[in-house]
Amino acid sequence: MALARIARLLDRQARGDALSPTQMSVLGTVARRGPMGVSELADIEGVNPTMLSRIVAKLEDAGLIGRQPDPGDRRAVRVEVTEAGAQLHRHLRAERTQLLTDRLADMPEGRSAELLAALPALEALAEHLAKRPAATGPANGGAGTL
Repeated sequence: MALARIARLLDRQARGDALSPTQMSVLGTVARRGPMGVSELADIEGVNPTMLSRIVAKLEDAGLIGRQPDPGDRRAVRVEVTEAGAQLHRHLRAERTQLLTDRLADMPEGRSAELLAALPALEALAEHLAKRPAATGPANGGAGTL
């Protein structure tokens, strides 16, 4: 919960009114992972394809994402970040990094050192979670849904 709260606060302070949280997430995913199919992007983002289509259309209208036919399946569409989208993504990441750096500098020295020491473990957890789909449903008591 703490990590989600931190991410939301950083997003809110960094993006202003430029993008919704979902638009920012979609742009970030495409910028980090490169061109991908819309259905793959919908799976990664955890949104239904219809909603994702609307989000992609808004990002495309803003010149941040482009759609291309999938060379392997002419019925499918791939999305890719434009130069303007990549530039905005870099700017937002730099702004978030600066906000976090400034806040860490304000913390007592012992606390900031503890947080920095935890980063490798948090990175390992993020990589582990990215490799395995979340289990949901009765088998785990619905713990995958917050």
